[in-house]
Amino acid sequence: MALTEQQKQKKAKQKKNKRSTQTKSNSSQLLLERIKPYLEHPFYECLIPHNLFESGIGNILITRVSPQGEVIVASFIVDVFCLGIKKCLFKTMPIPEYEKVFKPGIVESHGGYSFTKLKPACAKKLIEGAVQYAQDLGFNSHKDYHALKTMFGEEKLGRCWSRYRYGKDKMPYYVKGPNESAADADKKIATLQKSCGAGNYHFHL
Repeated sequence: MALTEQQKQKKAKQKKNKRSTQTKSNSSQLLLERIKPYLEHPFYECLIPHNLFESGIGNILITRVSPQGEVIVASFIVDVFCLGIKKCLFKTMPIPEYEKVFKPGIVESHGGYSFTKLKPACAKKLIEGAVQYAQDLGFNSHKDYHALKTMFGEEKLGRCWSRYRYGKDKMPYYVKGPNESAADADKKIATLQKSCGAGNYHFHL
């Protein structure tokens, strides 16, 4: 039996979605394989912007260092007001490059605001809390998050006594990003409307 045009389009869409899922899976697997050899090395430092919970978004750096002086960097751009993990990055570089080029560049991108060191256990708690907050609102974190969070390893990190509060003024607060279209913003606002209800969230376009 010949397929109708609608059936053909549906089948093509299913194939496209399948290919997209496979590509994401392959990408995550490759990232996991890149990270795994470095997990035996100790943490170098974990950093967050000092004003993260005032500005709502910032770059959290999780680093380890090898005996050869190579720094392994996991960078998470975290939206603590609404969206969770917006972007992830994994890089390796010598200590001098990290200290003199990469880290100063990150600080500069945050308007020169100082960064604060925190324990790996607290960095993990903060990031996972942001992910859960966003998930409860209906938002998924960046596709590489689950692979990159393995940077924390499986060893016991101890307890973190810090408490992190997400959202702004006790409500989710969505801020349209510079690379988001009006349609992207409308979709996110619709998601908040569905998960929170009218009057229970803020947004800025």
